[in-house]
Amino acid sequence: MQKIILYSFIAIALFTAFFYLYDAAIFEADITENELVYSMDISLHAFLDHTRLPQPAIVEQVSAVRPTWKGIFLLIICLIGVPIMLGYRVATNGEKKK
Repeated sequence: MQKIILYSFIAIALFTAFFYLYDAAIFEADITENELVYSMDISLHAFLDHTRLPQPAIVEQVSAVRPTWKGIFLLIICLIGVPIMLGYRVATNGEKKK
């Protein structure tokens, strides 16, 4: 059990680092500029650091960046779900049932 938890935490850290460093705009978020609110796909780095938003957004006028439900579910799947499944698979791969 400890092996599964260890591998899962390692996989979560690797996936988070990958999506933070790789500029893949796959997480949907609502961006508020003054009174204008619009949805666009942004990267994890742009979500955490608002100065890294995609081109149409004017960084100086952005007042809020909130993930949509689709963005939240995709964050959970990519940063928690898949790494836990991968950690479980790697940890139990060596154990053979007799």
